[in-house]
Amino acid sequence: MGLSAKRQSFCRYIAIDSLNPTEAYIKSFNVTSERKHTATEAASRLMKLATIQQHIQTLQADISDKLASEIVWDRNRIVSELAVNVELAREHKQMAASNRSLELVAKITGSLSEETKQVTGTVSVIHSLSDAVLDQLASMATPEPVTIDDTGTIEASYKLLEAEPE
Repeated sequence: MGLSAKRQSFCRYIAIDSLNPTEAYIKSFNVTSERKHTATEAASRLMKLATIQQHIQTLQADISDKLASEIVWDRNRIVSELAVNVELAREHKQMAASNRSLELVAKITGSLSEETKQVTGTVSVIHSLSDAVLDQLASMATPEPVTIDDTGTIEASYKLLEAEPE
């Protein structure tokens, strides 16, 4: 046998509106203010019932699933719409609009996240690089002198390279 309409309402107030059991009971069962103590006791009794607990958990799970699917759908939909914008902008030779759409796709997907990392101590990663990667790094070097400030800190920019297959 299913829950009565008032008990279903009680569960919805708890699961969806995040009311405490007493508040949910007062709203669901139309309790007057002079019977608030009775409402607290009745709400406590209802919360001990397995059918009530199960219904509340089911409602909360449904809400979580719906929110998760909406978030995923929105993100995918935005990326697909931006991909269409890129193609249309390119067809009409509107490169600024195309580039802006690509920037937004990269932002959403995290493709171009630029991170600043502070490294202290000795960097020993260079010793583990292959000769080909070291040659590639050497070809990227700029002829500008490296400056060291008063604190002995060297500021540099770097680009991570794709690892070579071993």
